[in-house]
Amino acid sequence: MAEPVLPCAPVSSVPTAPTVYEVEELEEILAGEDAGPGEGDWYAIHTDPWPCPACGAEFDYVTACHHVIVAPDRDDLLDHAARAAQVGRNPRLVRYDDVLPTMTLFQWRALGRPVHGIKKVS
Repeated sequence: MAEPVLPCAPVSSVPTAPTVYEVEELEEILAGEDAGPGEGDWYAIHTDPWPCPACGAEFDYVTACHHVIVAPDRDDLLDHAARAAQVGRNPRLVRYDDVLPTMTLFQWRALGRPVHGIKKVS
C-alpha cells in the first residue's frame, strides 16, 4: 500500500536572511518604483532614538537602510512594533507625516527585508 502524501508548507514561508544593501544602492532601487506612499494616511513606528548599526546615525523611527518603514494600516506594523519593544525601543504606532525617505512595508519585504550593511572594520 502506498504511503499517503502529506501536504508541505510552501517554500516561501521559510524566513530568509535580510538582504544587505548600502543606503545609496537602496535609494537607486526605490527611485524607479512607483509603489511608495501616496495619498491617504500612512503609519510608522516611532521609537526612542536608535542608532544605525553601520554608521551610528540615530533615527526616531523603525527604518531599513535609513528609510522609514510605513504601512497603510497600523495592524500591518504590530509584529514589528512588538519586536522593537523587545529590544527596548519604546515603540508607538503613529500617523507618518515626517520628511524622511520612506519605504512601504511591502517594498521592504519584496526587496528581501533590506538592512544597512554593517560597518567594516579597517
